[in-house]
Amino acid sequence: MKLRVRLAVLFYEVVILLFVCFLSLFVAHIIPRDLTQEILDIIYYEPKMRLLFGLIALLLLIKTHLMAKTIYGVHQKERNIAFDNPEGRVSVSLAAMEDLIRRVVLQAAEVKEVRTSILAGKKGLNVQARLVLSGDVNIPEVSSRVQKTIQRKIQDMIGLEESILVEVDVTKIIPQVSIKKKEEKPISPSQSGPFEGYRA
Repeated sequence: MKLRVRLAVLFYEVVILLFVCFLSLFVAHIIPRDLTQEILDIIYYEPKMRLLFGLIALLLLIKTHLMAKTIYGVHQKERNIAFDNPEGRVSVSLAAMEDLIRRVVLQAAEVKEVRTSILAGKKGLNVQARLVLSGDVNIPEVSSRVQKTIQRKIQDMIGLEESILVEVDVTKIIPQVSIKKKEEKPISPSQSGPFEGYRA
């Protein structure tokens, strides 16, 4: 997280803490109601105080807007990978990569379900794959194959030379149940009533 984001979060923590302390002291009757009323009257009737608190409110509004844009911008950067080509800059969405990796991993017969998440850090990519496997599988062998498949797919897709760490989490193992097809029994003529024709 960037330094300005941390400073902004610290600022809002201090503001909220001061408000909570004031509210707690007011509810506990430690701060008298008359004193609070006097302060509010001063702010309400004094032109200089009104101007001062109006400017404070405006600055807080602007800072809140800038803070929201900063956090949203940092989040967007963390959800994309950008690299430069000779023709220009390329940005790849991590959500698109997660969806592609999910489809590739599901091609393995042992994998029944998969959920993937990719985080971009300074040292490279961190991929987390949560798998649901079918029963009677060699988990070390399957997980190793999935890890190599994911690494190879990412390298082939974007040509990333940085390290790619793939973590596999087996969340469930579904036992294989052999389903026997029931033999269809033909309907015997005795089960259906014979047609006796029209009776008057």
